[in-house]
Amino acid sequence: MRRFRHYLLITVAVAAFSASVSAADLAVRMPVKAAPPPPVGRNWAGPYIGINLGVAWNHAKFTDVGDPVLGDFAFPAGATFWSPNKAGFTGGGQIGYNLQSGNLVYGLEADLNGVDSKTTNNINSPHYITGVTATTKLEWMATVRARAGMTVLPQTLIYVTGGAAFAHFNDSWSPIAAPQDSFSSSKTRAGWTVGGGVEYMLARNWTAKIEGLYADFGSSTVAGQSAFLSTYRSHFAHEVATVRGGLNWKW
Repeated sequence: MRRFRHYLLITVAVAAFSASVSAADLAVRMPVKAAPPPPVGRNWAGPYIGINLGVAWNHAKFTDVGDPVLGDFAFPAGATFWSPNKAGFTGGGQIGYNLQSGNLVYGLEADLNGVDSKTTNNINSPHYITGVTATTKLEWMATVRARAGMTVLPQTLIYVTGGAAFAHFNDSWSPIAAPQDSFSSSKTRAGWTVGGGVEYMLARNWTAKIEGLYADFGSSTVAGQSAFLSTYRSHFAHEVATVRGGLNWKW
């Protein structure tokens, strides 16, 4: 019995030693790898500059206010006799600055675009057999806007925007039979604009965007001389919708 216990103790000691050697060997052969670092989000903060191309729709309203002394002239007083919606090519550039807090991106942007949008039409008049001819032209448009949006993916930004808008319009109309009785306006008008868009980060310093803007420039009143040498007034109102794509370089 004593000999059996002696063998048993020797067997247990050898087994324990073998287990410790095997464990040490496994620790050497199977190292534990560190967890990979979390993905780093894209940085939208900082200044940027870029170009844009698109289409602008000049929606005009020509309203005959009439002669306060002699009454109606070419159209019934207060009648909007022409309301064109002329599309034209637009192209220009923008500059801005972004701030970022987590996935919230906000900042300011200013842009200046040339616009090729002109239309002319002959319109029937109850007072002139030959009718009248009317023309409207949008030459350029600029905006200064705040932007705010969220990054739905590390490289994609969805934003809304709004602010002030400025544009230059050339408007005129006159009876075809009496072109001397013309009413025209060539001025830079101020208004407001709202819109939104999607911007995608192509690389560390390059982004591409698609955005839409709506701008309202209100109504401008023009006073002129009628054929009877009294004051005649006309309203020219404008709204502009723009859809454009852009490319920015940020630093």
